[in-house]
Amino acid sequence: MIDEKRLQASIDRSEIIHLVSKSIITRDSGLWDELAQCYHSEAEFTSSWWHGKAKDFMKAASKRMDEARKEGGEQKHMTANHLIVINGDRATAECDLCLFSRRPINGVELDFQTFSRRLHLMAKENGDWKIWRRFAIYEKARMDSVDPTVDPEEYYDGEAMAKYPKAMRIHLWRLDVKSSGPTEAICIKGTDKEKVVRGEAQKWIEGA
Repeated sequence: MIDEKRLQASIDRSEIIHLVSKSIITRDSGLWDELAQCYHSEAEFTSSWWHGKAKDFMKAASKRMDEARKEGGEQKHMTANHLIVINGDRATAECDLCLFSRRPINGVELDFQTFSRRLHLMAKENGDWKIWRRFAIYEKARMDSVDPTVDPEEYYDGEAMAKYPKAMRIHLWRLDVKSSGPTEAICIKGTDKEKVVRGEAQKWIEGA
């Protein structure tokens, strides 16, 4: 006999993982209409540089991507280890994420890696799963020169980085140099902000 409840849960998990994956690859590919399909009409999310409505993010991200590519910059987000919790028409979807990006700074081509945990609050809209809220919990970052023979003194600015939390100072310094800098809403692992974010996720899945 088919267990209808377990079957539906399996379908929901598959759809949610697919949606999260779609939101990543369309973002990196600049497929903004397809990315918009992943988000709830009232969606909001927070990243290291953005806090606000998802639809407004797409306009800002499109501009930033164009600017980065003009100077040879590229990026790719890789996700793994999805954990899905479902409660009716609500769900949480958590996964590990690594951002690989390449940008020239001070005339030196640099590779950056940023590690984070992405936490999505999911809701159904018109019968389909959508991302209602998305949080990024940042863990650590590093950078390397594409040319290993370049002396770090040519690009490493320890004084400028010192004002940021140690685990994320490289990533936040890059944002400061290449854009408008980090948002005040940024969430870093082990901080009170992470407790707040996870508390919101728990309330969400409990139906509050």
